[in-house]
Amino acid sequence: MKKLISKIVTVVLIAFITTAHAQEAKQIITKVVEANGGKKALHKLKDVSFDYVFKVKDNNLADISKERYIFDREVSYAEYTKRQVYVLPQMPGKKYTQFFDGNKSVSKMDGKVITEKQPAFLGHIFRKTNYYWFTMMFKLLDPGVNHKTLPSRNVNGITYKVIEMSFGDNIGESSKDRYILYINPKTYRVDQFLYNATGFGLTEPNIVKVKYEKVDGIYLPTYRKYAPSDWDGNVVKEFWTEQFSNNIKFNNGYNLENIQS
Repeated sequence: MKKLISKIVTVVLIAFITTAHAQEAKQIITKVVEANGGKKALHKLKDVSFDYVFKVKDNNLADISKERYIFDREVSYAEYTKRQVYVLPQMPGKKYTQFFDGNKSVSKMDGKVITEKQPAFLGHIFRKTNYYWFTMMFKLLDPGVNHKTLPSRNVNGITYKVIEMSFGDNIGESSKDRYILYINPKTYRVDQFLYNATGFGLTEPNIVKVKYEKVDGIYLPTYRKYAPSDWDGNVVKEFWTEQFSNNIKFNNGYNLENIQS
C-alpha cells in the first residue's frame, strides 16, 4: 500500500510540475507576441506584399520572389524572379508562381499547372513555410502549439530565457518539428532559435539568427541567417543561408481574386 501511495504521489507531483512549467512558458510566449506588436495588430493590417531574397552566403546563389499574403485564412502567393537554390532551379520556364488559397495549393510554370507530385508538393511547402517565417512571432500561441521551459542559456553575454516549442497532431506540416526559442530578457523578442523541418527532410536542427525592423507599429524579422547546428546551439557547419524581406507594404486591398494579378 505504501508503494502504491508513493507512486500516486510521484505521478501527481510530476503532473503538477509539468503543468506549472507549461503555464510559465505560455506566460513568457505571451510577452513575446505582445513585444512584437500582438496578433490583433498584425491582422488589422489585412495583407502584405514584400520582396523576399533567399541567398546562400558563400556562393551568392539566390531564390528571389515577390510575396503577397492575406492574413485572414493565411492566403499566400509568390512569383519568382530568380530560382537558383531550392525552388526548382532545374525546371525550365520563366514565370513560376505558387498560390495557397487557405485550403489548397497550386503551382504554375508559364501559366501551366504543375501536376508532378514532388514539384507540386514543394510549392505547397514553400507557401506554408514562407508565410510562417514572416508571421511566426505572431503565431507562437496558435492552437495546438505546445510550450515548455528549458534552462537558461548564455550567448555573447546575454542570459536568454529558453522555450521549447512543439506541435500537436495535424498542426503545421509535421508534428515531429521542434523549435528552441532564445528570448531576450530585455526586449522579449526572439534573437535566435533552433528548429528542424521534417517536411523538407531536415531532421537535424539549424540555428537561425534574427534581426527585426518596426513597420507600421509591429516588429518583423526582416533578416535571418541560418546554418546547421546541434540542439545545444552550436554551429556544426559554417554554411550560412541569408533571408531578406524588403519593400514591405501592408493594406494593399488583396482578395482571392486579385492577389495573383
